[in-house]
Amino acid sequence: MFLADIPFADLAIDIDPAGSRYKESGDNPELREFPDASLKEIGALRAEMLDHKAGRFRMDWMGKILLRVQRRETPLGPVFVARRIDAQLRSFDKIGLPAGLQKRLRAPGLRGGLVLFCGSPGSGKTTAACSLMIERLQSIGGFAWTAENPAEYSLQGAHGKGQCYQQEIDDDREVMSVLMDTLRSSADMFYIGEIREEQAARAGCIAANSGMLVIATLHADNIAQAIGKLALLAEREQIASSLKWVISLRLEHKLSAIAGMERVLRCESLQVDDEPTRSKIRDGNAAALNMDIERQRTLMLVAA
Repeated sequence: MFLADIPFADLAIDIDPAGSRYKESGDNPELREFPDASLKEIGALRAEMLDHKAGRFRMDWMGKILLRVQRRETPLGPVFVARRIDAQLRSFDKIGLPAGLQKRLRAPGLRGGLVLFCGSPGSGKTTAACSLMIERLQSIGGFAWTAENPAEYSLQGAHGKGQCYQQEIDDDREVMSVLMDTLRSSADMFYIGEIREEQAARAGCIAANSGMLVIATLHADNIAQAIGKLALLAEREQIASSLKWVISLRLEHKLSAIAGMERVLRCESLQVDDEPTRSKIRDGNAAALNMDIERQRTLMLVAA
């Protein structure tokens, strides 16, 4: 059996190919063994991964599988943890976001501020964030620059009325230097692949407060947690003044009489568009923010 025929979402390539395991989906923790017929290919895949010295990288295996890979050092040797990614980025209207939210994120008037997508691993936040950036380039235009470690999708080039340039970085602390160059290049949008440490968080806030539309992702289970995590990396005043949207994504399993078990995207959003909401962010008032989330959800359903 070829690796491309195995329905995996995440895999760990061990020192011994027979010790490698995979998960069928990001939200299912059950680990599965690779069939014996695929172990020779697993060994070849590991050999190619060993040629990459970066801690994180993107690779195309046999022209059939795209992987986002992290190299982890252990006492017995390097282990490679990889996530399968789509070859083609889905269009924004195919992501599954609510129609009212799509409309607001597409709005030409959304020209500056931080749009943050959060969720657990495999929830689709990177796909949604990149898709939004490309949608706005196509329909509105402008220049977009990225800072990614590594780049997950090949996005560089012309997109309708706009243009995207990607910059891969080896260390998350390089995001700030990429931003400084971007601010001098008349860019309209800045995409941060993932906010993981202080420099990336501060860069996102600085760019957003400079009038640039910043789109970024962050690992967090919900909106309040995402804002709290961001507050550990940047000052709450910076966050309150720069945030425009926080969108939380979660994949759930749903049993359908026709299709069987399906994966359904659940979305929760918070628009930061007034001083009372910013004040709650400054104060770290998670309970009040949750009330705003519910209120905005109801208004968006009515407007849609």
